[in-house]
Amino acid sequence: MTGLVPIALDGIMPSFKAILRGQGVPPNAVISGRIRTLIGKSLDIFSSEARPCCVTRDVSMGDFDEIFRGEGYNEEQAPLKAIYRRADHLVLFALTMGHEISRSIGAFFGKNDFALGSMLDTVASVAVENSVAYLENFAAKEFTGKRTTAAGGVVLNYSPGYCGWHIGAQKNVFRYLRPEQIGITLNDSCLMTPLKSATGVLVRGDKAIHIFENGFSFCRTCKDQTCLDRMDRLSSADHPTL
Repeated sequence: MTGLVPIALDGIMPSFKAILRGQGVPPNAVISGRIRTLIGKSLDIFSSEARPCCVTRDVSMGDFDEIFRGEGYNEEQAPLKAIYRRADHLVLFALTMGHEISRSIGAFFGKNDFALGSMLDTVASVAVENSVAYLENFAAKEFTGKRTTAAGGVVLNYSPGYCGWHIGAQKNVFRYLRPEQIGITLNDSCLMTPLKSATGVLVRGDKAIHIFENGFSFCRTCKDQTCLDRMDRLSSADHPTL
């Protein structure tokens, strides 16, 4: 699975519910007309300015050993360290929503239109999350179609900067994948431009390899705890396998 992966806008557009969740709005909150207008306007801007694109590259276990190691600052017990070594397929990825939407977000903040800037920022962030989920499903279908892996596995993504995988590994990801070809660059602090971008590795393997106890020291400082939702979905009877 190496090359450009098309990502259609209509497949990654954020839902009203997901945008509110991204804004930190409680599930049962009463939503004002102004908030609804901001969401609608943000979705319109995103639809007209977002340019999603993605590049992927198959990576061997040996090559990923070096990529994962990065600059040597990973947590000793980073979950991915054990997970990828039990996988049967690894694919590096980089995706972005493009420069235009990032510039627009910055422009709204620059004009002190914080309400619209913040809402558009959330819309773009949720779209990035949706794109990664789309990519997981795309990869799963690719692996199934080519019959390169055993049945009963799932594909999940892992990114530098999360779960004990040090952000410095981004430099190795960029060297191997070359996401500059789709307009993504990396500065010395490992910050990507455009901001609304994501990189990481798609790990294909049995459900069991993705399940772990999130009791590591770095878990205590994690605000998202998205791993819990992912593992809950893995444990559900209706989670698809391939």
